[in-house]
Amino acid sequence: MEAAWEAIWSSGTPIQTILLLCVVCAVGVYLGKAKIKGFTLGVTWVFFVGILFAHFGARVNGDMLRVIQDFGLILFIYALGVQVGPGFVSSFRQHGVWLNLWGLVLIAGGFAALFILLETTGLDLSGLIGTLSGAVTNTPAMAAAQQAATTVLSDPAEILRSTNDMAIATAITYPMGVVGVILVLALLKRLFPHKTDQHSTLVDKESQHTAREYVVSNPALDGQKMSSLQDILGGHFIVSRLFRDGEYITPTKDTLLHTGDHLRVASERGDVERLTYLFGTVEDRNDELKWDNDRDPLVMQRLLVTKESCNGVKLSQLRIRSRFDVNITRVTRNGMELVARPNLRLHMGDRLSAVGREKDIKELANLVGNELKPLDTPYVVSIFLGIALGCLLGMIPVYLPGLAAPLRLGLAGGPIIVGILMGAYGPRFKMNIYITTSANLMLRNLGLALFLGGLGLSSGQHFWEMLVNGPGLEWFAWGTVITIVPTLLVGLVVLKWTNMSYNVASGMLTGAMANPMALSLVSDGDDDDDPTISYATVYPMAMFARVILSQLVVGLFPGLL
Repeated sequence: MEAAWEAIWSSGTPIQTILLLCVVCAVGVYLGKAKIKGFTLGVTWVFFVGILFAHFGARVNGDMLRVIQDFGLILFIYALGVQVGPGFVSSFRQHGVWLNLWGLVLIAGGFAALFILLETTGLDLSGLIGTLSGAVTNTPAMAAAQQAATTVLSDPAEILRSTNDMAIATAITYPMGVVGVILVLALLKRLFPHKTDQHSTLVDKESQHTAREYVVSNPALDGQKMSSLQDILGGHFIVSRLFRDGEYITPTKDTLLHTGDHLRVASERGDVERLTYLFGTVEDRNDELKWDNDRDPLVMQRLLVTKESCNGVKLSQLRIRSRFDVNITRVTRNGMELVARPNLRLHMGDRLSAVGREKDIKELANLVGNELKPLDTPYVVSIFLGIALGCLLGMIPVYLPGLAAPLRLGLAGGPIIVGILMGAYGPRFKMNIYITTSANLMLRNLGLALFLGGLGLSSGQHFWEMLVNGPGLEWFAWGTVITIVPTLLVGLVVLKWTNMSYNVASGMLTGAMANPMALSLVSDGDDDDDPTISYATVYPMAMFARVILSQLVVGLFPGLL
């Protein structure tokens, strides 16, 4: 019996390593489902269960564990990049510049606190970089710092000490990193109650889709071709239906406008004022002229893009209006509504809102696919190709003056950049990168659990010793300061001296602090999507910035490790 227990607990064989890692992940994920007053650490429980196992003597094959741990990190980071890529690029163009600038200010505040502590406390850089990573709940940044340490340090014993200190400091400060942000958000909500009901200003509604009825009363438009409207307005809109003299018409680019025409126009909210000025009148009636009561009624259907031949193709290349007498009014992608501009490239999984005769829409459906089955199977080739490209990018050395060793994006920076680029631009190169939401979530959770479980098992042996007899309590105290002070200062500034609403600010703060647990508490029971949109806009840039800055700091100051 004792021999069997030894084989399971500390033999260090490959199968025993996999066995223990799976048990750690299973127990941690199970504990992550438990909530205390709505609060949970989620999958991060895996990290602490791994530390507990290691503390009580569990020993594994270090080399094998490191490979599994690194691959788990890659899976998590790459799947995250693919998921947020399309929405990140679109939202960044619309409202993300200011949100990301404020997020970078918060990140800079954390690193400023790191350097102040380096100068004043006598703590080494290894512990403080781990303290910072835990305080901002960003384990990939800690992993990037560990990789940088293995590059700049030559002594294997020093490498082991430095990387273990980073991991233990992260574990000690992580819980307060979660709680601290929640406390700050609760305080800000109490200090600025009028901001909680305020409509967003940075994440505004102008980019959202709207459909309105206009009456042509501008005499300058009489006899003008529909195609000339884009040149006159300079905006982006779709005239989906036209009513004239009791007849319903699906307009084409050659359709001539006449005074008194009733138009059904899909546009962004920000263009409504200019469209009203162009046409002359906007109708606010609810009956919408009963558009569908003619003899061959116009219908609106949502079509799913599932044919690879349409992946990455511009809408204008499909010649939908001329071939099918159908108008596409908007495209829904990853929950975001986009106006169907001619140069918009389709992605697998896009949903098209099509307006036209039923028989014509059926023909268009055959062109784009409109079947769920092709989307059920993930395109594994693109996943492996993207990960390979991410690893290659992460291996490229960047030589900067003053660095003891070249800077590399590593296993965290390379895959997230490639993931974002693949998600946003892969279809342009005929790459099918579509992953269902459930499959993407599984990849992310699986990867993060493997990474955190391996991290806990590899670093937990000395956790209690560092907490009780080492600098653990000091790390915890300074980690609390790093979590609360920069977050509170940035929150106070944006809510007091800008027009940003509380919901937008809370999403920005939780995104910059990589804290989805705090975000879920802010969004719980609230129909406003602003926190989630703001979080998704800031999170990728914040993740990338912290990964790069962590490596840069370790590369610039190897003597302080």
